[in-house]
Amino acid sequence: MKILHVNCTDQGSTGKIVLDIAKYAVQTGSHCVLCTPVVHEPRRELKKYRTSFPYEQGLYRRINYCLGLRYGFAPVSTARICRVIDRQKPDVVHLHSVNGDMVNLYALLRFLKKRNLPTVITNHAEFFYTGSCPYTWGCEGWKTGCGHCPNLFYAAASRFFDRTHTAWLKMRKGLSSVPGLYAVSVSEYIRSRSARSPIMEGIPQRVITNGVDTQIFHPLDSRELRKRLQIPADWKVILHVTAMFSLDKNSVKGSAYLLELAQRFRGEKVMFLVVGSCNGTVAPQKNIRFLGKIEDQSLLAGCYSMADLSLITSRHETFGMPVAEALCCGTPVVGFRAGGPESVALPQWSEFVDYGNVDQLEKIIRSKWLWEKTPERRHAIAAQAEAAYDSRRMAQEYFQVYETVLKHAAASENGRKQK
Repeated sequence: MKILHVNCTDQGSTGKIVLDIAKYAVQTGSHCVLCTPVVHEPRRELKKYRTSFPYEQGLYRRINYCLGLRYGFAPVSTARICRVIDRQKPDVVHLHSVNGDMVNLYALLRFLKKRNLPTVITNHAEFFYTGSCPYTWGCEGWKTGCGHCPNLFYAAASRFFDRTHTAWLKMRKGLSSVPGLYAVSVSEYIRSRSARSPIMEGIPQRVITNGVDTQIFHPLDSRELRKRLQIPADWKVILHVTAMFSLDKNSVKGSAYLLELAQRFRGEKVMFLVVGSCNGTVAPQKNIRFLGKIEDQSLLAGCYSMADLSLITSRHETFGMPVAEALCCGTPVVGFRAGGPESVALPQWSEFVDYGNVDQLEKIIRSKWLWEKTPERRHAIAAQAEAAYDSRRMAQEYFQVYETVLKHAAASENGRKQK
C-alpha cells in the first residue's frame, strides 16, 4: 500500500504524526510519501516532495488577504501536488493540516474526485468542518452556513470581504464530491463537533488520538539535566511546553497566564520552565526559566521527566500534544479546559479548570498536584499513557482506516462494472 500525505510542514506535532505513520508503513511493507511546502530534513522512511518556492507562501497569503477566501488560491503549488500524485499513483491520499498558503483545497478535492482516489482527512484543526476557521473561538456559525463573521480576519485571513458563507459552501461541495472520503478526528471533543457540521454530513468519522514515540517519551533519569540547568534538588518544577509563548492574554496558547501564576509562587521553592519560542521580551524572574524551542526530542523528554507537573494554558486545543508527552514521561498534567486536552488526558493523573481562572489553578496545584508525582507513581502513569498514546497504536488505527476506504473503493468499482 502507498499512502501520499499532504501537510503544511514536515516538523512539529503534525509532522511527527506523519513520520510515525511512515515508520509503521515501512515495518508492514507499505510506503509513504509527503507533499509539504518546505523540506527541512530528509528521512529514510518518508520520501518528501517540496511543493513551494521561497516566498511563494508569503505571496499567496497576501493574495488570500485580498480575496477573502482562505483556501481558494495557491495555483502553482497546487499543481505541483497534483503532479506528484499523478507520478506516485498512491492507493490512498491523506490530507492533514493543509493551509491556503500551500494549496487550493477546492481544486485539490476536485482533482481527487477526477482521479477517483480514496481519501482520508484528519481534523487536526477545525477548518474542514467549519469551512474556514482553524479554531472557532466560541462562534457557532459553522453549524448553519457562516456569513456575517464576528472574527473575519482570523476566519478568512482578510479584512476586506466576508466570504465565509462562500467558503462554507465550497468546502461542503468539495468534501461531498470525493468518493469514499473518511474523516478522522484527533479527540472525541473534535469528533463530536465535526459530527454536528452540515459540511460533514454523510461522511464516516472516527477518533484516532495522536501518537507519541514512547521509545523517546518515557521516564528518564533527569538528575544531570537538573544540575545543568542549576535547579536545586529540593525545588519543585512546573513545565510549560508551547509552540509560541506570547505575552498577549488573547493568544490562543494563553501563556501569559503562566506569568501571573508564577508571581504567586515567588519566594517559594518552585521553578517554572518554559519550552517554546517566545513572542516578546519577558523581564527576568528568579522562578521562571525560558529554554527556547527544543528540537532534540530526547532533551524534551528529559524536561518532562524532570518536571513535577506539566501546565497547559491554552484557550483552545483540538488535542494537546504536551498532555500526551508529559503523561508518557510519568508527569501529571493540570491546566485550563480547552476542549481537546481534557478529553484525551488520563483522568486519574490530570485536572482542568475554567479558562483564565488562575485562582482555581493555583489552588489545585498547591493542594494536590505539586505533590502527586513520586518515583513509584511516575512509572504507573507512564504505563497507562503508553497504552493510550503509543504512536504504533495510532499508526495501526490509521491503517485500519486506509484498508476501509480501499475496500469501499473496490466495492464501488465492482458496482460500476456490474452496471
